[in-house]
Amino acid sequence: MADTPIFWDDDDFMDSLVTLLCTDSSTLRKCGHLFAPDDFKPLRGMRWGRPRWNVASAAIEYWRRFHEPVGRMLRSEVLSYVGKTLGQGERQLQETRDYLGHLRSIKVVGPDAVIEKAAGYKRERLKAMAVQEMGRLQAMGELTDQKWREITEQTLVTMDSSLDTVSYYDDLESRLARRRSKSTRQRTPMFFIDPLDILVRGIGPGQLGMILAPYNRGKGLMLLWLSVAYTLQQLNVLLVTLEDTRPEVEDRLDAIIAKMPIDKLANYPKTLTNRFGRFRRLVRSKLHIYDGTEGGISVSTIEQIYLKERERGFTADAIVVDYDDEIQPAVKNKERRMDFSEIYRDLRQLAGRRQLLVWTAAQTQRGTEAMKVLSGDKAAEDISKLRKVTMCLSLGQGDWTSDSIYLWVAKHRFDTKHVGCHVLPDLKRTLIYDREKTLEYMRDHRDDG
Repeated sequence: MADTPIFWDDDDFMDSLVTLLCTDSSTLRKCGHLFAPDDFKPLRGMRWGRPRWNVASAAIEYWRRFHEPVGRMLRSEVLSYVGKTLGQGERQLQETRDYLGHLRSIKVVGPDAVIEKAAGYKRERLKAMAVQEMGRLQAMGELTDQKWREITEQTLVTMDSSLDTVSYYDDLESRLARRRSKSTRQRTPMFFIDPLDILVRGIGPGQLGMILAPYNRGKGLMLLWLSVAYTLQQLNVLLVTLEDTRPEVEDRLDAIIAKMPIDKLANYPKTLTNRFGRFRRLVRSKLHIYDGTEGGISVSTIEQIYLKERERGFTADAIVVDYDDEIQPAVKNKERRMDFSEIYRDLRQLAGRRQLLVWTAAQTQRGTEAMKVLSGDKAAEDISKLRKVTMCLSLGQGDWTSDSIYLWVAKHRFDTKHVGCHVLPDLKRTLIYDREKTLEYMRDHRDDG
């Protein structure tokens, strides 16, 4: 490119752009259509020229095939692309492996600025190419009004993919390939609650989940459990706490991770430090906490928090909000049920717009504390919440023991619903699911009716 701008031959800028193309669905939806593999052909003097070209090419091809970021499939997809598609030798493969290792250390700060610069450059290039083509046709006396209109409209369409559709009948091969891809399974993380994971899958990017339970049944603990489980599955989590303060949330998380009674944390700092260290070595993702207990937090505010953290280099894959009664509507309505209708619509749209997994919790009506099966119509204030969520998981009163919990799938738009299972918690250690106690009870009572 003869008129390449200065940032296009900057290694740090290009590494940031490639990282976003590999991992960030917002970047790909906004401008993935603008880029082609040859845009990343190595320029003289750039350190990672060919390996970067390989990685960017594989990421762009993956996006075109599956309409999702390559993400955790990056290494296998890139090495397959380099070895089979391009037929490069062992030396090129090793260079690409080294570059993949280098990319893991990249923390993209100011992603929107990177996108704006790169996309702006590509759009200017498209316009320049259109003008050049018009000039060529004009010189040959072939620039008719029809040709001028075609070139202009085609350029505008190429620059803006916001209205693009997918040809369903012509896209079967792409869907088959997507379903064969391991990333399809990885997109729906597990609960890490054995009997529940056997029954049903959770939610995926762009979907909204709700925990439904009576007062003091464990809604907050379930959301904390999900936050930790997601980080163990390499998802970045933004936890927005609106009811309990940050120190209270941190104490509960420490108890979950260290498997220690919450009232013993201060007495055994070395034990906590050792157990936390072992756990932290297993986790490659991050968990950020926002304390919104002072109030005034709307869904728009939550999105602003997400975007601010993204600008700083932390891009959340999941947002967990504890809990819905503390979320403010954008505009105050006469009836509280209308507030909830707006809040849940905004949460669902946030999940879809940013391709996030979003969880929140809701309280049931009075008089439901002793109920085992809590259906969606038991939601307090507004039962229409159920219509707006992808999945509703309720926490009923179990009949194993006095503190057992019955997890009931009150709704699931894409999997089995109206099924349930028992679990035993350990409330002293703030565990909504005590695996050892639950499995032991199941073994000891397997013959019970």
